[in-house]
Amino acid sequence: MMLKIGVTGSAGSGKSLVCEGFRRIGLVTLDCDEIARQVVEPGQAGYDLVVKAFGSEVVAPDRTLDRPALRRMIVTTKGSREKLESILHPIIISETVRLMEDAVHSKQKSCAVEVPLLFELGMENLFDVVVVVTASDSTLVDRISRRDGVNRESAQKLLAIQMPQSEKVQKADYVIENRGEPEAVFKSVDGLYQKLVNHRLTKK
Repeated sequence: MMLKIGVTGSAGSGKSLVCEGFRRIGLVTLDCDEIARQVVEPGQAGYDLVVKAFGSEVVAPDRTLDRPALRRMIVTTKGSREKLESILHPIIISETVRLMEDAVHSKQKSCAVEVPLLFELGMENLFDVVVVVTASDSTLVDRISRRDGVNRESAQKLLAIQMPQSEKVQKADYVIENRGEPEAVFKSVDGLYQKLVNHRLTKK
């Protein structure tokens, strides 16, 4: 049986770094943000449903989705965000499950998936283990500011609309703290994976 590991955390926490640690060990790694981009490419089911729901004004001249226009509509039109999420979230979840099942395992029969909205989408039951990546609140704000090129106030607003980090920690099976030192994070990932493998062998 494949070991399925869900990796989540607040914006700026370092989810991608933890998944990189799992990839270095030899696990298949997937990214739900990348999956979300793929399902709205022209010709994909998500694209057709979004265009049908929001109209031609969200289609760019090159026939791809006009993401800025879609974001403006979500911000200015009541109920648009909920409508978009109701269309895309089931598709993203279904595609994530398909990719996990189809994963080709070269080194480790395990899969780690980066899922920013894991708890919000109720996806915890898709995984054997959920890992939450954490950092101090001030560190999260600093990282988001640098990453997105926004001021600290905007970064704080982004964090404010997300599930609180403390709530995610309570729901986690394991927590990895990211203090900004990649090698320390990779060492934590190595130790955690060894613990998971040993636990699975012991259960057998």
